[in-house]
Amino acid sequence: MADAILVQPFERYDAAHPDYPVQLNRNMLVPPSFTATGAIPNVRAVAIVGARDPVHEAAVFARQLAFDLATAGITVVSGGAKGIDAAAHRGALEARGATWVVCPTGKDRVAPREHRDLFQEIASSGKGRLIWRFADEVDAKPETYRTRNGLLVALSEAVVVIQARLASGSRNACSWAATLEKPLWVVGALPWGHWEDAFNGSADVLLKDRKANALGSAAQLFEALGLPAPPSARKAGKRARGGPSSLPLSMAKAPVPDSTWSDDEIVMFSSISPYPQHSENLAETAGLSMGSASTALLTLTLKDVVVEGPNGFFRRRTVA
Repeated sequence: MADAILVQPFERYDAAHPDYPVQLNRNMLVPPSFTATGAIPNVRAVAIVGARDPVHEAAVFARQLAFDLATAGITVVSGGAKGIDAAAHRGALEARGATWVVCPTGKDRVAPREHRDLFQEIASSGKGRLIWRFADEVDAKPETYRTRNGLLVALSEAVVVIQARLASGSRNACSWAATLEKPLWVVGALPWGHWEDAFNGSADVLLKDRKANALGSAAQLFEALGLPAPPSARKAGKRARGGPSSLPLSMAKAPVPDSTWSDDEIVMFSSISPYPQHSENLAETAGLSMGSASTALLTLTLKDVVVEGPNGFFRRRTVA
């Protein structure tokens, strides 16, 4: 019991339980038993998974996407692992929304151990849930990660993979999405440098799975889910208050607008993410004409806070 998450209450659920999740009865041929820190409501939920050692830009995108989804009332489901999973859980918490951890262990074990405090925070948040697919004393093993992915995907209406290498657990989540016929969204990457190696699994899924959708922005996912544009994609004057606060995911930090920036530059910069997007999409998101958007992008590039590459695509620069 030394590794146990010290949260109360928790309860064991099987298919005969009156509060057993309807989404599992609907999605799984053999609905599994599990322990959880509360009943699992029948709400809209999206899974966000990815690499344990993500590039900084991918982790920031995961955290912002989770914040936007949670702000829109969508529950964020992930596996509690380091990297993308943790970023997604923290983004949802910062939005004071719901997030569920589908653990690869029984409730008397913690994996990874350094996420004990994060799990305690989620379990204590009211809307958060810890979900254990296995008997109390089961430790994390390769097979438990694969098995829990089935539960994680079954609880979600769509799956988002933000970064995956060729050999990764996220590829298994993609397989579960195909098996359970859930929409799969995969963030690709630029085909060179560290991006190519870090996202080669994502690229392979997009190449081989005809049903996988390439995800280039939060707005694209929100449109597919039938949701209003996310807060991070609205004009600066209409942006929701708040957002992911400090991002202790690497030593990088984003530049901050100052008094020398024009209104167009501020609006455009607020619409640019760490992931490359085409100038036409950015102009539409910012609500600017192409002429004004092009001028703002040029000056932001000259200020060295925005990077172009490939031609016509822009992303934020992070600096140490």
